[in-house]
Amino acid sequence: MKAELTIRHLGRATQATVRGGDAQLKKFRNALLLKNFVLTSESEERLTFRRRAYMLHDDWPMRVVIRREGNDFEIRYWLCIPWVWIVGFVALILIVLPFGGIRRADMMFVLGSLAAGLAIYKQKFDCSPNAPFWQAEPRRRWHETMEQLLRDAFGGG
Repeated sequence: MKAELTIRHLGRATQATVRGGDAQLKKFRNALLLKNFVLTSESEERLTFRRRAYMLHDDWPMRVVIRREGNDFEIRYWLCIPWVWIVGFVALILIVLPFGGIRRADMMFVLGSLAAGLAIYKQKFDCSPNAPFWQAEPRRRWHETMEQLLRDAFGGG
């Protein structure tokens, strides 16, 4: 079955649409599991996967949501900054800076607050192959990986 695969990068998530059946979904699901994704929720029309960060490999946490309507699949995936990291960073700003004996703690507080605000605002990142800044290399790498997994599973192209 040769299905047409369409991939759109929407800024905060990448969306792939493809047609297929149960066999293709199972093949894609197994491919995600082999890439260290964990199935977090499953229903008849929706599957949700997550993947933890591998920071020493320049890899960020990732989410994949598969929605199914008959033979039509909508697959959304994105890299993200987890709330645990953001809360930990803010806690360090509030606890360490005032008592850590750091010079210009007020300036560091302002810069840290701006960085935390940016992380909260831009928490999700699509897997765009021409990403210029934040997480650029992992985004490119995951674009290629996900496109290949989708093509292998659904035979799209």
